[in-house]
Amino acid sequence: MSQDLAETALIDQHIYKGFLPHEGPQNVYECQVCGYWHLTSKATEQNPRLAEMIASGEMKRKQEASKWERGF
Repeated sequence: MSQDLAETALIDQHIYKGFLPHEGPQNVYECQVCGYWHLTSKATEQNPRLAEMIASGEMKRKQEASKWERGF
């Protein structure tokens, strides 16, 4: 998995699972063993793309839309 795909998966997890900003995975990292990118909740800082979506309110809007979509 590339860094971009890992960041997209991180954001998708926050949207689908409805995590609060400080919950769930917070960033991505490149694994020294396999060379792929993984999600982590043990990051010292939040992923910039995720942080921007949270700060702008976009994450909350997407989470709400996701709840409605799953309800149908």
